[in-house]
Amino acid sequence: MASKKQKQNRSFAEKLLRIRGKDYEEWLEQHQQVIQNNQELILEALEAKLSFKSQAHQD
Repeated sequence: MASKKQKQNRSFAEKLLRIRGKDYEEWLEQHQQVIQNNQELILEALEAKLSFKSQAHQD
């Protein structure tokens, strides 16, 4: 469930986008597309973080 702050941020974003003539759902789809297009990079970064964390515990 979204917090009050999250709901407020979404409301701000929706209104700002509407003022700029953009649709919130289209904008959200673009963000999701960026994530999908970069899944390999994201997974590599997560693996690197896990590896680093694992090595730090061994030292």
